[in-house]
Amino acid sequence: MAGPPDPSALRRAYGVPDAVRLRDDGQEVLAWVDGAEEPVRAVASRPDRLPPARVSGRAPLSRIESAIGPLFVREYRKGGLLRAVRGRRFRGRFRPLDELSLARRLLAVRVPVLECVGAVVLRAATGWRGFLLSKEVRGAVDLQTFLYAPDAHPEWPVTDALAAAGVAVRALHDAGVSHADLHPKNLLLDAATAGVRVLDLDRARAFDAPLSEAQRLDNLVRLARSVEKHRLKGLAVGRRAALRFLRAYGGGPEAGDRWLDLVRARLRPGLPWHVFWWRLSGQVRPPRPRGGLPAFDDGGGAP
Repeated sequence: MAGPPDPSALRRAYGVPDAVRLRDDGQEVLAWVDGAEEPVRAVASRPDRLPPARVSGRAPLSRIESAIGPLFVREYRKGGLLRAVRGRRFRGRFRPLDELSLARRLLAVRVPVLECVGAVVLRAATGWRGFLLSKEVRGAVDLQTFLYAPDAHPEWPVTDALAAAGVAVRALHDAGVSHADLHPKNLLLDAATAGVRVLDLDRARAFDAPLSEAQRLDNLVRLARSVEKHRLKGLAVGRRAALRFLRAYGGGPEAGDRWLDLVRARLRPGLPWHVFWWRLSGQVRPPRPRGGLPAFDDGGGAP
C-alpha cells in the first residue's frame, strides 16, 4: 500500500526552489510564491470557471485579480494539427511544476523571463491537467505582433526592439537554457523595462553550463525558420533586421555577422521542404511576395 505523498521528494525531483511553497495531497499539487496562494487555490477549486482573457493571437488564457496584481492563467494543452481532439490530459512529468521551477531560478539570476508565481496540477485516472500562473506585464506587446505593425507602437523603434530581443535570448542561452519553441510570439516587449522578456518555458531544456555553439545555433535556426513562415504571410523583415538581432545577441558586429553566416547555412537546405509543408497544411496561404533568398539571407526588409 502506497504511503502519503511526500512533498520533499517532489521538491527534489523537480528542483523546486526553497522560496516556492509546495503542497501535494495525492489529488492536487499546488505550488506558489509569497502572495500567490489564494489565486493558486482558486484555480484548483474551479479550473473550468476561470474568466477568459482577451490576448490577441495567443493560446486561450484566463485572467484573475490577486493581492500581487493581475495574473494570467495558462492551461497546458496539447499542440499540433490534432490539438482539438488530443485533449488536455497529460501523463508523465508535471510540466507546470517544471516551468515554474525553471522560471523562478532564471529570475533569481536576472534572466528576463516572465514572472511565474504559481502552478496547479490536478490528478485523475486519465492523466493530469495543469495550469501556470504568471504576472501580467501591462502595456506589453509580443515581437511578432509588433513587427507586423511597428507604427502602432512608436515608443519602440524597430532597431531597439530587435536589439533587446537579441540581448534577452543571449541571456537565456548564457544561463544554459534551450527554448523548446523559440519564435517571435514568445518574445515580449516590456515598455516598463525597455527590454524583452522570454515567454513559455514549457519543455525548455536546462543545462549546468552556458549552451554550446551547436545548441545556440539550433535555437537560432528555429527562430529564423519561424520568421520565414511569417515572411510568407507578409511580415516585412529581411537581412538587416536579422543582423540587428544577431549583433545584439553576439555582442558586436563581427560576432553578429558570423552568427548570420551560421544560421543561413543551416537554414537554407531544408527551407523549401518547410515551405512546402506550410502551404500544404494551410499554415501559410499567400504566395511568396518576391523570389530570392530567405529573410536571414537577403538584403531587403526592415532595418
